[in-house]
Amino acid sequence: MEGKKTYAHGKGFILNTIYDIIELQKGDLILSDAKHGKVYYKVGMYGYVWELLYSINERDGNTSDVSLRIIGDRQDKVREIRRELALLESMLGGGAEIQFETDG
Repeated sequence: MEGKKTYAHGKGFILNTIYDIIELQKGDLILSDAKHGKVYYKVGMYGYVWELLYSINERDGNTSDVSLRIIGDRQDKVREIRRELALLESMLGGGAEIQFETDG
């Protein structure tokens, strides 16, 4: 499951905000590729572990598309994507509606 949202911020600012979120959630960073706009980390809560993969595609210096994929034990992935993107939005401000795509 993947969710997508557009933000009125550049890739660097969004990446730094995602790193703040990882710190707040006490997540474990798996991969960080700032050049390609990828951040992959895992989070555990209540005995469950799941992984989050953020992909940031900068359109121009002031607009970026952010996609989030949830992998792992999380049963309600749509809810988790909404929650994570709402957290990102609350830290960034602004944005648009989330578009969902199902896997294969």
